[in-house]
Amino acid sequence: MIALPAGAAPPYHLPLHVWVLRRPGADAPSAPEVLLVEAARAADGKHTDGRDRQAWPPVQDAVLDAFHRFERDGALAEEPGFALSVPVLALLDDEVDLAPARRLPPRAAGGGAEELRDVRARLGDTLRLTAELTPPGAEPGPPDAARRPLTTVGELARAGALSIHTGHTGHTAPAAPGVPLLTEHDVLAGTAPSATAPPHQDPDRAPGETDTTPPGTPALDTPVRTEPGDVVLPVLGGGIAARVVDETTAGAVPGRGLVLLRPDPAALDSWFLAGFLRGTANHRQASSYASTSARLDVRRLQLPRLTPEQQRRYGERFRDLAAFEDALRLAGRLGEQLVRGMYDGLTDGSVAPE
Repeated sequence: MIALPAGAAPPYHLPLHVWVLRRPGADAPSAPEVLLVEAARAADGKHTDGRDRQAWPPVQDAVLDAFHRFERDGALAEEPGFALSVPVLALLDDEVDLAPARRLPPRAAGGGAEELRDVRARLGDTLRLTAELTPPGAEPGPPDAARRPLTTVGELARAGALSIHTGHTGHTAPAAPGVPLLTEHDVLAGTAPSATAPPHQDPDRAPGETDTTPPGTPALDTPVRTEPGDVVLPVLGGGIAARVVDETTAGAVPGRGLVLLRPDPAALDSWFLAGFLRGTANHRQASSYASTSARLDVRRLQLPRLTPEQQRRYGERFRDLAAFEDALRLAGRLGEQLVRGMYDGLTDGSVAPE
């Protein structure tokens, strides 16, 4: 039983379990044991977020190492907070709860007093950075700002100032194995791509059925990959976000519910574009509502017609706001980690009340 960290796979808000089942052979032990692994705290006991693709290699290595040692010996001594094996009979109590967390209480979320001191120091640095990035006092805009000429994303696309691409749905051509997938949650939360692009699945063909597509049938569209300067925004659910792709997010495939805008740098500043697309009034006039859901018509989003120099001035302010927003998010995550770690450390005795 391998407990994956929350965010490892849909539904992303729930921690999922992998069950590895094998039919007992003739040489099966008379008192078999079950391996329990808490993968969220693989290797070094630190909490691993399943949305962090860079954290997966050590998770995979640690879980596979424990699995192979268990296969070889038929049992595994407890590794606190990470893995142990339990006799089958010990699991067959009144509740028959096979969740590893029940028999593998996690270590303090912050990793003990030393790690909590490190989290507190990082939080202090981030809070100071957040204070430095706080926007200056707002000044009234020019009186003619409300009357400046406007254009729409659709008009800009027809003029060649940008191109519009829809997210990957699984019915486009398959992406290469392991290509990162940028999800709607990633855009709204400002995180790195949290999934991999799914393979193509023909909705009219059952799994394993031979492909009978007639020769000469037009090829499926190849899914677009993000590039630095692209702007990605969600179109479902009413969330207001527009993210400028940087080097760390480049190369991903935008997922379902996302639209990618690729501006011509000679005509449009990416940050200027993303900033005006995030306006609440802009979203309201470009959205259609059905029951409790909303869908954004990206082509109807508006932005002012400004010179390149004026665009850059706005773009610099929007870039500063994005940096401030990122710092706030990081401070929130570190604050949650510190609070959770302090609660765990105080209750399990790894942190002194003084």
